[in-house]
Amino acid sequence: MSVLNKIIVLIIIALMICPYSVAAQNGARQIQPAVKKNNLNASNIVNENNVLPRPVMAVTPREIDIGTIGPGETGSGVFVLKNMTSGFMKWSIFGVEGWKTLDNQKLSGTVEDDANYLRIEVNALANEKTANLSKSKALFYPVDIKMTAGNGIIVCRKNLSAGLHREAIKLTSAGGNRTIFLTFKIVSSQELAQINLNPERMDMGSVLQGKTVSKKLRLTNKGKEILKWSLAEQKQKRSDVTTGVFKKGKYISFVNEETRGSGNYVPPVYLKEMMDIVGKWSENDGYPSSSTSTNSIKFHFSGTGLILYFTTYPDAGNLTIYLDDKLINEHDWFVDQKEKSELLVAEGLVDSPHVVTLVNKDGRLDIEGVRILGKDVMRGPAGWINVFPYSGSTTLETEYININLNAAQLAPGFYGDNIVFNSNGGEGVVEVFAEVVPDKLTKVIDVYRYSKGLDFLFTANPQVETQRLSQNAYVKDGIAFRLFVPDTPGTTNLYRWYNPVKKDHFYHYDPKGGGKQLQGYVFEGSIGNIATSRMTNTKELYRWFNPTTGHHFYTTDPKGEKVVKKGYRFDGIAGYVR
Repeated sequence: MSVLNKIIVLIIIALMICPYSVAAQNGARQIQPAVKKNNLNASNIVNENNVLPRPVMAVTPREIDIGTIGPGETGSGVFVLKNMTSGFMKWSIFGVEGWKTLDNQKLSGTVEDDANYLRIEVNALANEKTANLSKSKALFYPVDIKMTAGNGIIVCRKNLSAGLHREAIKLTSAGGNRTIFLTFKIVSSQELAQINLNPERMDMGSVLQGKTVSKKLRLTNKGKEILKWSLAEQKQKRSDVTTGVFKKGKYISFVNEETRGSGNYVPPVYLKEMMDIVGKWSENDGYPSSSTSTNSIKFHFSGTGLILYFTTYPDAGNLTIYLDDKLINEHDWFVDQKEKSELLVAEGLVDSPHVVTLVNKDGRLDIEGVRILGKDVMRGPAGWINVFPYSGSTTLETEYININLNAAQLAPGFYGDNIVFNSNGGEGVVEVFAEVVPDKLTKVIDVYRYSKGLDFLFTANPQVETQRLSQNAYVKDGIAFRLFVPDTPGTTNLYRWYNPVKKDHFYHYDPKGGGKQLQGYVFEGSIGNIATSRMTNTKELYRWFNPTTGHHFYTTDPKGEKVVKKGYRFDGIAGYVR
């Protein structure tokens, strides 16, 4: 066969084979997606049988303001790391962005059921140094940021100029990456003039309508530079007559100015009926101070919530808090320096009398006071507060500033305002609170108790109810307590219900019964006005309940007139009476 013939034969054979090869490849391509689809389905089945929730990292807060620090000073804060799902989650930090990490360290940990605590310390080192920037010399300060968690530690360093700084820290984890921030201000030793006002919240107490009351505010300089200060201009116009809401909730200070410096704390006269102290509370600048585990304070209030103001000292500590005899919070702290704090104890409560108990189990703390939520505090009119002197300068001495409050144009109620001071050491703000009460005698009415078996009927008008009392053979027990006349400030109606099946009377100042189950009870109206918070010369009206019989019992005796032996249990405070 010639060469040409061989070539022709090979071409024919190739043309016969190629279509089958292409078809096979196309078939393979058509089959491959089905294989992938089957693999995905198999994977889904495995995942559906073994669902593992993806971890979610939560960090609170997202930013901490360390405050102002100078050479040789340290500020600190704590971030809380939590895994919002079950299981464990690893996290790590490689340093602060733009900072040098000493020894190339890395901080890491594992979050399981309990939270991890990331403690941050910002330390401005005592040795200052200068660095040339352009043609001028700028003063820089070596600053360390130390982060600790468990036994792990990482230290970052950078030279910073004086001024405000905001630094970012990236945290990586299987539950997502997070960026947290630190804010602090660096000042030189020559710029440490800093205004300090004491107290930051001033309780002027109860002021009779049309009267004037005065207290002293202490102004000091926490720095070395001369502090120059002045009263900021009042934003309200003289023609303004009040108002608007100033704050949510009235402030009550625990300070006893009469025993300041004595070393032993006793409640001031106006708090004796609201506060019970257990143990030996020492006195620090007039405030209750405790460093032992046997001390507690029981405070009676009426409202929808409570904010606590206190000061902690270096070391670890624990404050255990009970509300209406139920444990609601164990507040722990660990600080390197004296710190002022505020804590939201409770909110969203029924607007009724409550009791909060503060137990100092560990560490030293001072209790400044509380803010009672549930009542609006109105802003006073222009000119109702007078401040003298209104300007000055100080280095080491204490300035005493007179705060005069004039209630001449104020209706009864709760009032407050801010006093703002400008200075070269920052702005200072003092909150001022007062309750204006009517300048007249408070009228009260006698309330009589009648009983029949386990049923107790209270009435201020037995003459009107004579027929009912005699027909049902009620026995007169005498005057049980005294209520207030209508429209008395700080009081509201005390309503009465009756259940003819149980033969039981129920009393509450909430027209809906304060959340109690009143099925079968008949509303009988108001018997007088009751105070919803402790007023001068008032006492608690306690409520007791028998779960076996469903009967209620009311008395001013804290021991319940021995009804505990009859199966009754304490059911709260119904209000305050005379």
